[in-house]
Amino acid sequence: MQIEFIIPTYNRYDQLVSMLSSLMAQISKNWLATIVVDDFENDNVKNIVKKFNSDKIKYIFTNKRYNDFGHTPREIGKQQAIGDYIIMTGDDNYYVPSFVQEFENKIYENNNPGMVYCNMLHNVYDYNPFNCTIVDGRIDMGAFATRIDLAQNLELGKEYAADAYFVMNFYKKYTTEKIIKIEKILFIHN
Repeated sequence: MQIEFIIPTYNRYDQLVSMLSSLMAQISKNWLATIVVDDFENDNVKNIVKKFNSDKIKYIFTNKRYNDFGHTPREIGKQQAIGDYIIMTGDDNYYVPSFVQEFENKIYENNNPGMVYCNMLHNVYDYNPFNCTIVDGRIDMGAFATRIDLAQNLELGKEYAADAYFVMNFYKKYTTEKIIKIEKILFIHN
């Protein structure tokens, strides 16, 4: 079982290094990272990935600059994903070392639910605990892992609040799928 992180990025290389470092520190090594660069090919991302020297990290360059909060790059990454579950996140986010392990445990305990999510800390709220729920305004995609077969059949949306749009569409479309919450803070939105 693999959890794949879809990471759009544009010209924020220091944050990308921190994000990838948080993945490299995972206790469980059952993860993949797909960086989708919202720009034409450049050496900056190639050099970062080369320094990590991991076959778990790959990158894709878009054929133009979309500048839509990373939503088109996420969609590109989502459609090319090969993991069993995907997490559409940002290049400025971080994951605690037990994140993948905690998600794996919940996935196995619940026989491959459609979606698993956790709580987080959020910079907009002074890094206070943020209780994620399936309610618009309490959703950040970086805290949600979606089974690949379901995620690839859902539209992401292009507006600023596309995170909520995706999760709410999942909730409406897949009414028989289990959605499991981990009542722990495992993710930091920066």
